[in-house]
Amino acid sequence: MNLMEKRFRSLTIIVHILVCTLVAALSVVAALLELPQPWLSVAIGGAILLGAALLLLFNNALMRNEKKYHGADYAAMIDSITGGVLVLDGNSKVYTISEDARSYLGLPENAVGMQKTEAIRDEELLRCIALAEKGESSLTEYTSRGTTLRVLVDPVIFSGQIVGTMLLLLDMGEQLSLQKLRREFTANVSHELKTPLTSISGYAEMIATGLASEKDVPEFAARIQKESKRLLALISDIIRLSSLDEGAESEKESVDIAEVADECRDVLLKSAEDHKVALELDTAEFIVNGSRSLLSEMLYNLMDNAIRYNKEGGSVFVTVRPGLVSVRDTGIGIPEEHLPHIFERFYRVDKSRSKETGGTGLGLAIVKHIAEKYGASVEIESKVGEGTEIKLVFH
Repeated sequence: MNLMEKRFRSLTIIVHILVCTLVAALSVVAALLELPQPWLSVAIGGAILLGAALLLLFNNALMRNEKKYHGADYAAMIDSITGGVLVLDGNSKVYTISEDARSYLGLPENAVGMQKTEAIRDEELLRCIALAEKGESSLTEYTSRGTTLRVLVDPVIFSGQIVGTMLLLLDMGEQLSLQKLRREFTANVSHELKTPLTSISGYAEMIATGLASEKDVPEFAARIQKESKRLLALISDIIRLSSLDEGAESEKESVDIAEVADECRDVLLKSAEDHKVALELDTAEFIVNGSRSLLSEMLYNLMDNAIRYNKEGGSVFVTVRPGLVSVRDTGIGIPEEHLPHIFERFYRVDKSRSKETGGTGLGLAIVKHIAEKYGASVEIESKVGEGTEIKLVFH
């Protein structure tokens, strides 16, 4: 028994008690006044009719309140559903509509009560609604106001009868963007892996078949080694990005970013010397609760990038303060039109220089991914020929 039935039963019992009390009172009054029997019957009948009228009035009021309560509850439930929901009643009028659906379809706030042909102008959607009115479900795609939607159209069935139609509208924009990114990433990975593998295969074949002279063998072997290192670095970065995309959790601990910066400097000193770049640190204690390996990789990639794309005799300045990490270089700089894209995967400003320095095109993408994982925003300033500064601001 639902709440409505319980309330109605309670109300009926109360009205019955009132009617019986009234009848009994009338009977006593009639006996005392010695009224004729017909008058007593009329009085009792009137009391019963009054009770029935009261029961009807109270029941209608109860129904209105119940409908209002459940209508508000139903509307709240509709709005909580992910995606847009539009429900048409048996007369093909809008019965209820969520805010998302109203926004997708460009309908006014007073859309409830509109005919389906007023609310929906797309012929394919109207065709699907016509099918639902006959009991058939359907799935279609619909583009509205620049948004691609996948729409599920279902009949609403109650007690074996079709009493309306429900449309569930799902925004496919984000999914399509993710699919596009995955396709682009796969294409880029294939290309980036193919390049070093082709070089390795070519030089190895020349050595194996004797086409390379003895004096060329050391040079070809060195090139194979260089391309192999590049290939390993690329694979390592791809694995790291995939792990970050999947949200893999690493063991957390209290990490002093100043200590991490010192460790990265020790590892990169040889590279800085080879590029004839000075590496300077100015650090203060900055504790972050996180994965030491991830935070180290983030800072390493920033410093390594600043060394690789520097000028001979240039400098890299690393500053660590509570809530802030800054890596500034005096390198070649980045043209303004490239700045919005440098954190994209495989994006390179100068492809020839990247190949020469052995960059994978994934370092800064990893930096941004890790920074966002720890609630840090990434800011960049750069001038061509003067250098670049990348800041990580922890909130």
